[in-house]
Amino acid sequence: MKLIFCEECGGRNNVKDELLENIDSQPIVCQFCGNVMSKETIIPHKFPAKTINTLHYHLLFIDDDVFHLQLMKKTLEKEYMVSIASTGIHGLDLAAERQPDLILLDLNMPGMDGYEVCKRLKENPATRKIAVIFVSARDREDDECRGFGLGAVDYISKPINLQILNARIMVQLRIRQLLQQQKQQADSMIQSLQQNSMEVETEQERLKRENTGLMAILDSLPEKVLIEDKGRRISWANRLALEMCGIQLNEIAGRSSAEILSRSHAACDECLPDAAPQLPRFVHLPLFDEDGEPEGTAHILSEDREHPAQLCQAAESAINSFIDTNRQAIRESLATILFGIDAIGSILRNNKEFETIGRPVIKAAEQLDQMVCSLLDFERRDKDD
Repeated sequence: MKLIFCEECGGRNNVKDELLENIDSQPIVCQFCGNVMSKETIIPHKFPAKTINTLHYHLLFIDDDVFHLQLMKKTLEKEYMVSIASTGIHGLDLAAERQPDLILLDLNMPGMDGYEVCKRLKENPATRKIAVIFVSARDREDDECRGFGLGAVDYISKPINLQILNARIMVQLRIRQLLQQQKQQADSMIQSLQQNSMEVETEQERLKRENTGLMAILDSLPEKVLIEDKGRRISWANRLALEMCGIQLNEIAGRSSAEILSRSHAACDECLPDAAPQLPRFVHLPLFDEDGEPEGTAHILSEDREHPAQLCQAAESAINSFIDTNRQAIRESLATILFGIDAIGSILRNNKEFETIGRPVIKAAEQLDQMVCSLLDFERRDKDD
């Protein structure tokens, strides 16, 4: 059960929680006067809220009736901080100086009436957000409409019913409390977003510096580097790769990697398996993102890199040249080794230790002589053929 004061008659209504949950579809009627209570009155009771310490709230009464002012002050100062002003000018000064949470403003005042005071309050940025409740003995509808048009939040008729006054003050303070909570939440969210934005900008700057440094390193390498995205489109190339292709970076970006590879007079076994075998080959290096998903490929070609077939031909030519040049010297060196081992064996024939060690050495030397002679003879026959 919740205790809700009717804003019309001030009656104390005991309302069940299930009725509060359905106020959008089922309005709540005052049990005393039959008034349909406004949502502004009911909603603060619908949600659990911290108890309001009303002594923290400041009320300002502006009225030319001094007796009425003193009565309101004595009645409410036990629950609120209360200031009073008997003229509109004094009320404007106090409002700007003390920044009250709520102003109760009489309409009928000599000199500057309540309408003019409200108008000036709303024109001043320092007092614009202070809630204003009009208090008047007038009961014409156009008075209320004019007051709401100037920015007032409520209208109370004289003579004032203290229960109604308390209920309506409490409604406005509840609304103010909710607005303050929302503002705090919004400020906290904005601060968090700003902090996140700063962190993102800092991270972007760091990545930009790292990326710039990486590009500089890749540009200084003696290898040609081409980088393509998942769509097989070139996204970047270092200086040597651009020179090899005879193209600028702004022209190469976004073009098909197959086109650029063929233009480079080189190939990649993964991307162009049917390319001519004599062409130098790029190393095909897959690239992955932080989640291990493929995000592109790096193609790398060394400045002095040759095709494997060319390397084999060069190695074979070098071996043949060495054998042709040193054939006789190899044979003579082997003959000297074999003769020396045989001579040493004759001298130390009766030495049992040499017999144990020397026999395997002699056998190995003979096998080496046979293999080298076979190799030399095979190379000569192959060359003659």
